[in-house]
Formats: sequence, structure tokens, C-alpha cells
Amino acid sequence: MATITMRQIRAGEVPFDGGTAIQEDPERPVFRGNGPDDYVCVVCANVLAVAMQPVQMTKKVRVRCGRCATINVAVTEEPDVRSPGQSARKHQ
Repeated sequence: MATITMRQIRAGEVPFDGGTAIQEDPERPVFRGNGPDDYVCVVCANVLAVAMQPVQMTKKVRVRCGRCATINVAVTEEPDVRSPGQSARKHQ
């Protein structure tokens, strides 16, 4: 199993069609699955989701940590920002 640190949401970042799960008990993860990855809070490393598949943890999944109240988002990669019509470049 891998431990993945979630990302803190940015001001004004609201996913279309998404929601925020609230962790009421810091000792219990909000989500429990049957996959290879555990997800932890970006600020305090509290466990928010255990045994999750990557496909379950999308940019629509946000979790408010029960320990520090940080709102975390599952996607950790930065979006590929480019101008319309511009192709992606490989970094060397």
C-alpha cells in the first residue's frame, strides 16, 4: 500500500458536480475501499481514506479533515495548462 498526501484546495476552487465529505471522527477514515492506496491530510497527515483505488479518488472528491479542518482534494497532479491549440511538450 502507498500513502498519498492529498492537496489543499485553492481559493475559489470548486469542482463541477463535486462535494465535500466531512470527517466527523479523526480516528476513522471517511472512505474505506479495497484498493492499494491510503490518502492523508496535506496539513496534519491524518488518515482520510484507506485502501482506495485511484479511479475512486478524483478531483470531485474533497474531504474536510476532522483533526485540522483543512479541505483536501484527492488529485495531487497540477493540471496541464496551455493555450488553446498548443500541444503538450515533454520536459527533459
